[in-house]
Amino acid sequence: RAHRGRRRRHLDSGVGGNGNAKECSSTGRAPVSKTGGWGFESLHSCHSLAVLGEVTAMKLKNPLTFFQEVKSELSKVTWPTRNETVVTTVMVFIMVFLAAMFFLAADSLMSAGISLILGGR
Repeated sequence: RAHRGRRRRHLDSGVGGNGNAKECSSTGRAPVSKTGGWGFESLHSCHSLAVLGEVTAMKLKNPLTFFQEVKSELSKVTWPTRNETVVTTVMVFIMVFLAAMFFLAADSLMSAGISLILGGR
């Protein structure tokens, strides 16, 4: 179980490791947003896979089962209507145009100001 601020002892099995006990500290590390304080073991830079034990790979599923689950999940999605998609697309284009005009005006003003200061054309 992970305890912030507590030192741990583990075997040094890194390159040239001799199996001696080595201390590792998690002091000063912020917990990962969704796992902090929920009993998940953090992987510290001083840990190795040998210390963490056997690494379990994700279980492979039958391709047919996988695609059945994908189809089931896709059926739960609330898809936007054609009208919602068109309205959203038009709004994106309008916002892009407005942003482009703003940056064109800002660039022109800054360019004119710099030319005035430096005595350019």
